[in-house]
Amino acid sequence: MEIKIDQLDSYMNGLFNQRDFSTLEKVAHQVTKQRPEIATAWRYLGIVNILTRKNGKTHLQQATLHGDVDAELWLEVLSEFEYYPKGTVHPIHISRQVYFARMRRSKYMDFPKEVNIETQAICNAACSFCVYPTMERKGDKMSDELIDKIIDDLKAIPQDLPFIISPFKVSDPFLDKRIFLICEKINNELPNAKLRLFTNGSPLTEKIVDKIADIKNVVHLWISLNEYEKNAYEATMKLPFEKTIEKLNALHTRVENGYPHSVAVSRVCDNSLEDVKFKQFLATYYPLFGCSLIGRSDWAGQLDIGSQKQVSPTACVRWYELSIMASGKVALCCMDGEGKHVVGDVNKNSVLEIYNSRDYRKMREYSFSRLAVAAPCDVCIY
Repeated sequence: MEIKIDQLDSYMNGLFNQRDFSTLEKVAHQVTKQRPEIATAWRYLGIVNILTRKNGKTHLQQATLHGDVDAELWLEVLSEFEYYPKGTVHPIHISRQVYFARMRRSKYMDFPKEVNIETQAICNAACSFCVYPTMERKGDKMSDELIDKIIDDLKAIPQDLPFIISPFKVSDPFLDKRIFLICEKINNELPNAKLRLFTNGSPLTEKIVDKIADIKNVVHLWISLNEYEKNAYEATMKLPFEKTIEKLNALHTRVENGYPHSVAVSRVCDNSLEDVKFKQFLATYYPLFGCSLIGRSDWAGQLDIGSQKQVSPTACVRWYELSIMASGKVALCCMDGEGKHVVGDVNKNSVLEIYNSRDYRKMREYSFSRLAVAAPCDVCIY
């Protein structure tokens, strides 16, 4: 296949994003033979070799000789991981760490990429994989004045820098009657903010779905379903299965008829055959919904999940976020459900002052791996 030189970068990037490593390797190899001065071809050839557990270091070095900055990031990450015990680093860890290397060189060092605003700590489910059923701060509600202050604080983020606001934490946002006015205010006053909406699905009445349709700049409407069979669902979620399914059916019909937002449905997985069956269930009955399987977490040690997983040797995306609880205190991350590890309080400081506070910023600046950070990050499996 003939590919024009000015289209090569986007074509190879497309193959990489599709994880079509076989085609990408063939294309990159061919380009390096015919046009060895094209640095991106050397870089992608090196990346493919690394991600398929082959030696791609020499290809990356060749790319750097032609001035490829991204190849330098990959080499930096590889050199850091050389000090880790053999077998503890998976190729996906290398790819993720390159992402964090880019983040450290971006404006997100100074401004959060995502902000969770928990308007109230209230949920109508009692999921077995969640900290909510035993949470001590259950029922907390953020004042209107504090919500307004947080939105005002976020105006300091440059308007050319996109970021995400998730108006929830350990809560279902659609149980808060104020949520649509809050989203409208965010739409009007923070044009660079996109909204990530989350729910267990049970509040999605026709009226609520209509109101959600009017919200602008929505990344997706995310529904935590978790089970596809009545008994398992009700044991896990403590909600009536038929009512939730009825609402999903109605929403899927809306999507068929041009609903303005994408819908994703998730399961907290257990690495069993049920994960596969859940995906098959969605593909059969809700083909227009996206599907996501999420790893089980112990909520920063606040929930016993009865199993142990290997802690990732990479940095953490949550270090580039803020998780504001209904009290106004800022938890270390979304998994600190109880707020046992507080990094600040928006009642006392601005959002950006907390994000750039010495200890929290230090995690982004100097921590290559969560293993090098104090608890709970060094034992977090999320």
